[in-house]
Amino acid sequence: MIESFGRSILELSDEDMKSNPQNPVVRLYDDNELIGKFSLTTLEVVEDIDLADYDIKFAEFEIKNVQKEWLDFWRNQTSS
Repeated sequence: MIESFGRSILELSDEDMKSNPQNPVVRLYDDNELIGKFSLTTLEVVEDIDLADYDIKFAEFEIKNVQKEWLDFWRNQTSS
């Protein structure tokens, strides 16, 4: 699943679902570069590649808006 906000993109990656299905994460891209990963369950930063404070606040806010739907999607994709 992907949500696009101008140059910023939030993504649930097939790679993450396959490599670590028990820990749902959301990738944040800016200008098509991965800048960080967030826990979909806690909204915490799990990998900081190049995150600014405003990136973190933006991602936390936007992930919270889709959290339930994306968690359901993650569970459906990883349970099959």
